[in-house]
Amino acid sequence: MRILIATIALCCCQTAAAENPPAAVPAPDAVPAPVVITSLAANELPAMNFVCTLARNEMFDAIKLNAVFGRLDKELYGSPITLRITHTLQPTAGGKAAGLLSAIWSGGTLGLLPLVTSNNFIVRYDVRVQGRDIATYSYQRTFTRAVNIWSDDKTYGLGEDGLAWLKSTARQFADDIARDPKVADLQREYAFYFGS
Repeated sequence: MRILIATIALCCCQTAAAENPPAAVPAPDAVPAPVVITSLAANELPAMNFVCTLARNEMFDAIKLNAVFGRLDKELYGSPITLRITHTLQPTAGGKAAGLLSAIWSGGTLGLLPLVTSNNFIVRYDVRVQGRDIATYSYQRTFTRAVNIWSDDKTYGLGEDGLAWLKSTARQFADDIARDPKVADLQREYAFYFGS
């Protein structure tokens, strides 16, 4: 008896399903757009974060003038590729004695006499991938300056000629990086995985 009732119920369900087919499910209206990876120019480096310890805005503008760094960004935090620019001021041998003596004179006259400094100014450019340096370039120059301790210095303590030299290293670095084989390997690898 149970088998007979189950068979009748099954036949009724199949007949009802044949008479009333299920409604078709509409396709979604918003189909996400495919991800398009923009290709790099022949010599353009991939997107990278920019970190600088001195004259950040001026150096960013100087670096961005070169097409190789067209995708450089000041706020690309978390990027695996970083361009880091650091600086060092090292007193020269004669600059230590002159700096100490001029500091005493300048302090003794309450700033009427200027403070004289003589430093080796070293700028270092590092291209880093995943926290490791793949290319490092350093540029060095010696500057002697007379500084009034009461003046408002808009050159980051470098003087006009020092700031101009700092900006000029950006072009020199771009020329050097264009010939670096490790950076060329980085460009090829990026193009292989993310588009040519």
